[in-house]
Amino acid sequence: MIIPSGLALSSIQHGYAVAVRTLGASPWRIYGRHILPNIANALIVNMTLNFPQTIMLETSLSFLGLGIQPPMTSLGNMVGFGRDYLLTAWWLATLPALVIFFTTLAFALLGDWVRDKLDPTSR
Repeated sequence: MIIPSGLALSSIQHGYAVAVRTLGASPWRIYGRHILPNIANALIVNMTLNFPQTIMLETSLSFLGLGIQPPMTSLGNMVGFGRDYLLTAWWLATLPALVIFFTTLAFALLGDWVRDKLDPTSR
């Protein structure tokens, strides 16, 4: 049995999902053909708005030494290693920090734009 989220649970109570269930459709068909297309907009908006938080979480953990370890690269590691050279080679910490800033800003703006385009209540 599929354990649906709150958005899917509220969509199941609509008339079309109840009608399809009474016709004998399987739960996979109800979720895949009827529920998912109706909640896809909200899922896309939620994903684009939460992605900057995920980037900031990973970079802050890597900066503290708790995230990705040194054989693999991370922007948080780069900022952490560059902080020792701020007076002599400032770009070692500043450039990765700017990449983090502009990446999270771009995803936040993309999420706002997608929300404005897909939200039926804002029209």
